[in-house]
This record gives sequence, C-alpha cells and structure tokens, in this order.
Amino acid sequence: MVAERGRMSWWHLPPELRLRVEALLGEEILDADSQRGGFSPGSADRVVGADGGRAFVKTVGRRAHPQAFALHRRELAVMRQLPDSAGAPRLLGSVDDGDWIALVLEDIAGRHAGGDATESDVLAVLAAVEALPPLRSPGGAPSLPEAHLELAEHFEGWARIRADGDAQLVPTWAREHLTELEALAARGAEAVRGDHLVHLDLRDDNVLIDERGAARIVDWPWAGVGARWFDALTYLLDTRLRGAPVDTDSILAGHDLFAEIPDADIDAVLAGLAGDFFDAARRPPAAGLPSLRAFQRDEASAALSWLRDRGAARGGRPL
Repeated sequence: MVAERGRMSWWHLPPELRLRVEALLGEEILDADSQRGGFSPGSADRVVGADGGRAFVKTVGRRAHPQAFALHRRELAVMRQLPDSAGAPRLLGSVDDGDWIALVLEDIAGRHAGGDATESDVLAVLAAVEALPPLRSPGGAPSLPEAHLELAEHFEGWARIRADGDAQLVPTWAREHLTELEALAARGAEAVRGDHLVHLDLRDDNVLIDERGAARIVDWPWAGVGARWFDALTYLLDTRLRGAPVDTDSILAGHDLFAEIPDADIDAVLAGLAGDFFDAARRPPAAGLPSLRAFQRDEASAALSWLRDRGAARGGRPL
C-alpha cells in the first residue's frame, strides 16, 4: 500500500483544536510523531504529554475534506460501541466542533503488520479476527450496519462497468468472462451474512503487531456485523497484493476461519471485490488522495488473479 503525501501534522492543526485535545488528556503535548500510512488526508499522530502520557490523535477538517470528516464521525460512533473484547484501541475522548473532529485513542506500541518474512504476522492477524465477538443475540438487531447490506451495492461493480460501456478498462480475461463475473459477484454479499463484528477494511496498515506478537486491529469506520471470514479473506488478499512470501491458498484451505466455507462463496466474494475495485479505479482522481485509484486497481487485479488461479487449480472452468 502506498502512503499519501502531505498529511497535516499535529503542529499544523488549529491552536484551539490542540488546546482542546490537551485539555481532554490533562497535559500539554510536547512531542508528536506523524504517521504516514493509510489514505486519510487528515492528521494521524502519536503524541506524548508533559507528564509522559501517550495517545494516538487523528483529526480532519470538514471544509477541506468533507468526506473524510464524515468518515471520522462514523468511526467515532463505531468506537463508542465496540466491546473491549474487540481488542481495538480504547477511545480516550473526542472533539467535534462542526469544523474539526479529533479522535483521541489509546496509543498501541507496535509495528504495522506485514513486516515479518514468515507467516507469523498473518497468523497473528487471523487470530485477532477469530477473536472478534458476536454482536447479535439470537433474533436481535445489531447496533452496527449489516455487512451484507453494506456490500451489496459495492458488489455490483461489474454490472456498472457493463452498463457504462467501460469493459475496455478491465483486463482481457475479465472482459471475456464479464457475464460470469457479474453473476458470481451478485452472490458475494449474501455470502458474508453473519453475526460477528467485522472490520470490513482489513489491510496491513490497519493492524499493529505489539511486543507480544499479538495483532491489534485499528481504524474502524466501516465496521459492521457479518461473517468473520470476510476480514480474513481480505487480509490474505492484501498479503498477496504485497507479494509477501506466504502460501495464502494453504492458509485458506487449512485455517479454522474458513472451515466449511464453500469454495463458491469465497469465489463470489473475490469476484465482488474485483468488480468493486475496478469500478472505483475508473473514477476521477480523489481530492487529496493521489495514490488511491492506483491502489484500487492493484487490489482489483490481485482479487481477479486469485480468482482465476483458484479456477485453474481446480482443473475446471475458470469460474
């Protein structure tokens, strides 16, 4: 994943906002280390106070980045609902004056996942996914969005590409199997119906590996309720995208998260992800996010390649 450039740092935030965060923490901030990963155009700083207190502060301004502002508000609402068993960073407080929003979170000491040349990071992340709790009691309504409903429109990407006459923008193999891909993706959202907390944006930059080697999942704006194996699959897709020396097919075949999950469901989700990312990648450049479209196309290509390889490995039809 390519980090965005030009992210605002703590020291460039409006003085009034910094003062409110310091009041929330109860100490003056003396040091701030800007974090460069991810796609948010807002600030993301590990801060240290005069009394030694530490926190992770992420902010964005509404006027410059209204979509990111709304996403930060969504994440704040999620963080207020997450159970401790999710293992997410604790919400220490927030500031929202209508023009600026700041989320003040527990600062987790650790490195981003993906730095280990073995399978240990991947297995740590999957263990964290496996530990995500159920959020729906039998017959009850969840407090977070239903993942299968959130994904339903996203997984119509192939249909939108066809309707817009843009099939020439996708790889030749996809054009040749567009009808099959569209039909397969249409089943993907229903496949992730479930009762557990799901992150819905699990990549290496959204995971920290702590000093014990355990994975802590961060950045939760898209959280919902669904099947845990979706997060596991998207993390394995990210692993393939990064070219990590990990046998993702072996993990897919042997890990408990994927036990009894039909191959057809996994294929349907991969088709849905590929179509969603190809559809997004053809849009105009996103303001303040110069590398986003290229990243989306890379994600799409990785999902499509994996789907094609899975069909070839079964020795049958491509899909």
